Amino acid sequence: MILEASALLRELAAGRIRHPLLLHGPEPLLVEELLDQIVDAALGDPASAPWNREVCYADGISPEALVAAGMALPLFGARRILLVRGLGAIPAKSVERLRLGVVEARARPGGWPAEGTTVVFVAAGVDRRSPIRRLLPDPEQIELRSPTGRAVVGWLRSRARQHGLDLAAGAAETLVTLVGEELGRLATEIDKAALFVGEDRRVTESVVRALAGESRVRQYWELTQALESGDRGAALRVLEQLLAAREEPLGILAVIVGYLRDLWRICAGLAEGKDARALTGLLPRRRPEFAVERLAGRATTLGLGGIAEGARRCFEVERRLKSAGGSPRTLLTALVADLARG
Repeated sequence: MILEASALLRELAAGRIRHPLLLHGPEPLLVEELLDQIVDAALGDPASAPWNREVCYADGISPEALVAAGMALPLFGARRILLVRGLGAIPAKSVERLRLGVVEARARPGGWPAEGTTVVFVAAGVDRRSPIRRLLPDPEQIELRSPTGRAVVGWLRSRARQHGLDLAAGAAETLVTLVGEELGRLATEIDKAALFVGEDRRVTESVVRALAGESRVRQYWELTQALESGDRGAALRVLEQLLAAREEPLGILAVIVGYLRDLWRICAGLAEGKDARALTGLLPRRRPEFAVERLAGRATTLGLGGIAEGARRCFEVERRLKSAGGSPRTLLTALVADLARG
């Protein structure tokens, strides 16, 4: 059974943890925050902490060097912690070599790591299929799962309370709508709210809109409007604004794919002879009839062949983005320029 985070923190505070630990999960924010708690609980004394906290990286350390680092003794204190980062970036063969090295070291007389040393393998941003899960037995792993759906709102309100804020349920829902479910972005908005609100510490929906703003949502809306209108200049201008604001390239691509899916649905409806009112019901989000008529005009212009080619281009851009096969700005600019042609 995988270890519970709360149980681990209690054992660390009592000085009972010696075996290595594997901390992993798809959301880096959750992993890093728990890691901070582990480091504080393991080291305790702030004066000796800088001497007894060591970091190494999986892609630059051999199994032999890792074992040796885990056998080092604490300096000026009773506890020491060794963090092994970058595990999510190494191939399965490298993970297996580390695993065998750890297994061999633990089988030696006296075991591994050294008395007073805690080794934490950190794998932020990996899913449950990652080979890193084989590095240590389940009882020495902590898996941090991200909240989804309605649970995100609950997580957000709980985080606000930790900052001494009263975040209304409606305001939390609005924030998730504006920002999305990425916990790092949501946490940043809560940090901003803590500096913005008044003495009552209440975060209302109007405060959320003022802080998160609707500029991001508006820019995505403007991008799809430009694509639907075949306005290449406007589409490229909005794309540049999104990239300059450091929006996630894959997030921008997802919006473009959503636009193509709407076109595909409209094409299917047109083939069945549906009018604008009926076509509206085919879309995942209801839109005014005049907007559907514009979308239908764009679908007719491109045709199924053009839409299918656009989807193929999106798939290729996604593949290259995920494999670092080109500049995100170059890939997305070429894609948008092609899709927004008149």
